[in-house]
Amino acid sequence: MCPPTLRAWALAVAALTVLSGGCAVPQGRGSGRLQHIVEPTTRRGYWLYLPKDYVNSEESQRGARRWPLVVTFHGMKPFDNAHPQACEWQQEADRYGFIVVAPELRAFDVLGEFPLRGVNRLFKSDEEATLAILDHVLRTTRADPSNVLSTSWSSGGYMAHYMLNRHPDRFTCLAVRQSNFSASVLDPDRARRSQYHPILIINTQNDFAVCRRESRDAIHWYETHGYKNTFWVLIKDKGHERTPDLAAYFFGLVSGVQPSSAPQVLVQRQAIDGNEGGLAFLAGRLASFQAPPATRLAAGGPERDRAAAPSPRQVSPAPPVPGDQRLAGPPATARTSSGYVAASVPGDERVAGDGNERAAAGKPLAAVPVRNLRPNPVNIRVSSIIGLEPLALGFSAECPPAWQQSAKFFWTLDGEEIGQGVNGQKTLTGDGIHTLGLRVVTATGEEYHATRTVRVLPREVGVSAAAGENK
Repeated sequence: MCPPTLRAWALAVAALTVLSGGCAVPQGRGSGRLQHIVEPTTRRGYWLYLPKDYVNSEESQRGARRWPLVVTFHGMKPFDNAHPQACEWQQEADRYGFIVVAPELRAFDVLGEFPLRGVNRLFKSDEEATLAILDHVLRTTRADPSNVLSTSWSSGGYMAHYMLNRHPDRFTCLAVRQSNFSASVLDPDRARRSQYHPILIINTQNDFAVCRRESRDAIHWYETHGYKNTFWVLIKDKGHERTPDLAAYFFGLVSGVQPSSAPQVLVQRQAIDGNEGGLAFLAGRLASFQAPPATRLAAGGPERDRAAAPSPRQVSPAPPVPGDQRLAGPPATARTSSGYVAASVPGDERVAGDGNERAAAGKPLAAVPVRNLRPNPVNIRVSSIIGLEPLALGFSAECPPAWQQSAKFFWTLDGEEIGQGVNGQKTLTGDGIHTLGLRVVTATGEEYHATRTVRVLPREVGVSAAAGENK
């Protein structure tokens, strides 16, 4: 139970939320499948949404493409819960091909601790249940374990920030929407493990004061702890309302998936403030995410960098918006592992190093014509993106089903050939970050390339870390 003054404050907030319509789900429903599932080990419920292309495809077709996974944490009950979270994401899930899971949380209701100041019993149980639910979804669907978004609305932000901080190997990026934040539940010593994960913090002009204040606290925390890919925007006019489209657009850039229809984010959302990278993101000019250093020189030769981080991806420009005049002229193109053909504009030089887009020598940033982008049909699926040494790694090619019989597949590990065929297995014995490469040559002679990084931890490090978790 919380103190009477806090309960009164929470009820007042709830009343304002109801009056403002902030808890309603204005987004329309999708054409996929929504179902309630109970995770068998924790007996915790969750809502799962499978996008329309997933539901309408055969099992063999599902295995030929990636299905990024959205884990969305709901706000304060009874004014929000897991079901509305799953509902608000349906249209965006259909647009991008996202699988969506919304765990049922116990820590956040009007009688719970708010603002959150520590990892209490209910909060810890929500963490354990979320990990079990995540494992269950990955076992029972074709969700891509190497592309997982931690996202939230309102007080669900406490859990979204926490899960990335404590489990960076399970989540690829973070996108919080009008969400709460508490530095007291985060471990600064673990920040290094997720410093290169893309972070998006969204707030609105007319949001509750506590959400605006704690969003500013979140921005300050990530900036002062050395995060390289932090983006934030303050959206004009909007209040405490649902904005999954912004998070979906961001996750689409991070995961490298192409939307089936042009998102309306760049038309409907206007920023009145933000950092340089956040404003570039909302304007459709986000060029890239800063990558972790792959290697560094040591006395005995090159030593692999030990910072745990997701594989960096080149970001393709956003689909054009009505009335948006893009730079003319055909750019040079090259296929990348992001699943897109990245285009370079002659004369447009980027300055790398801080994770946010900057124009060189005062030149304006130029958007790239989307008509020159074509999806890369080749990607790599791996059994694990991180594990203890020795790591038995299974890998397979994602490509059009017909190619599995007609194309040739060539695999490399850290530049050395390791085999041919649609799939294979390799035991990784050296700790560090390894690069798995794939070259596909079609029957007509076209070549496509993809890469995937895999993190191997020394066994003694993993054992000590596990012992620390159990203290």
